Amino acid sequence: MCELSVVIPAAGIGSRLGQGPKAWLEMDATPLLVWVARKALHLTNDVWAAVLPEDYAHAVALFQRHHLPVNLITGGASRQESVQQLVNASHGKWVMIQDVARPFATVALLRSVFDHARLHGAAAAFLPPEVPVAVLEAGMVTGYHTAAEALVFQAPQAFPRTALNRLLCEARKTGTHRQSTAQLWLDAGRAIYPVHGEKTNIKLTTPEDWVIAQALKEYLYQ
Repeated sequence: MCELSVVIPAAGIGSRLGQGPKAWLEMDATPLLVWVARKALHLTNDVWAAVLPEDYAHAVALFQRHHLPVNLITGGASRQESVQQLVNASHGKWVMIQDVARPFATVALLRSVFDHARLHGAAAAFLPPEVPVAVLEAGMVTGYHTAAEALVFQAPQAFPRTALNRLLCEARKTGTHRQSTAQLWLDAGRAIYPVHGEKTNIKLTTPEDWVIAQALKEYLYQ
């Protein structure tokens, strides 16, 4: 068993972005899946990605063309199912989950999350907000958390394999689905060490995010 696996769930259809699966969107003629995989390979040789079944052959050819030793599986019906399948397929004592929709996360951030996971039992990137965060109930704002009391979820996230797999199996049995794997960890009463995230580590979800990404690419890589 190796020390770390990095898994990349990339089997979504990108419905909110409206340009097809995010894995194949290109910046500088390079698909986002390649951007993320290249950074993951700085940490480990056990990198896995889940793609749509109809995209599997394309993904194999893509990684061969870019000379990237990435392992591939077909994803599940949901992101959470894809994560579970990736965890089962990979080999590391620790598992880091990184989103294909976060191509700007730096290698330094990935390393920091892994280092702190080993120290504290689990770690993930979070971004401190700069303003209060509202509490919403029944469509109305009924309270708030100060900026010092809240953090915004980012990725990557890193967990020990055995405990993570147990939580994913339990969630599958109970039909529990969460947007972030870290939520399942927290739901189980487990703590996560918060690694300071990066403002540039944006998540590409909407058409506006894609416009911002083009400007951010020029800013970061000019």
